[in-house]
Amino acid sequence: MKISVLLHNNNRILHSFLLASGIYGLLAFSIFYVRENFILKDVGLQNQSIAISLNQFIPNTPQMQPQAPMPPLKPIDKIKPLPKKAKPKHHRKEAKMVQPIPKEVVEPQIQKVATNPNPTLTNAAPTTPQMLTFGKNNDPLLLAIKQAIDKNLHYPRKARMMRVEGIVTLEFTLLASGGVQNVRIINSSGNPILDKSALRTIFDSQESFPLVQNNMIIQIPIQYHLKS
Repeated sequence: MKISVLLHNNNRILHSFLLASGIYGLLAFSIFYVRENFILKDVGLQNQSIAISLNQFIPNTPQMQPQAPMPPLKPIDKIKPLPKKAKPKHHRKEAKMVQPIPKEVVEPQIQKVATNPNPTLTNAAPTTPQMLTFGKNNDPLLLAIKQAIDKNLHYPRKARMMRVEGIVTLEFTLLASGGVQNVRIINSSGNPILDKSALRTIFDSQESFPLVQNNMIIQIPIQYHLKS
């Protein structure tokens, strides 16, 4: 029984070996056949195509012809120098002596100015302004100034409440150009409220004062009186 099994296994191994040997032999034959018939032909074709392509790009070089011998060179003649131009001679002209013409000397004419043996003074001393006092001088200018002061007179409210009355006598300079200056109190009312109000009244009334030709000093009283 064991012997039959062993024989059966040996037959199977032999069959497998023969089958594998046949397959490998067939594969080796096909590789050899392809190499001999196809690969060598392809290499030959490739060499031919490369040779043809190189011949297309290489230009046909013409054959070089022998050059004719050059003729011998002639000797160069010496260069003759150009003749120099003669410089023109300048003839000096004799300078003629010119005698200067004497100029006539013109004497300056001196104008004689007649002098006055008895000169008069042109800058006269300034005259003192005229003084006008209200109540002493009967001048319409004082009346116009008095009316302008009465229109602008302001009785202080505090003085009214305190029932303060009084007379303030003022002196000022009425200017010919308009306006007043040097305003001062000659006689005080005894109350500073009324004195300050009187000074303020003169400055408030200066635009209403009449115009004068020359500066004038004005003395005028301002009376503060409460009506009962």
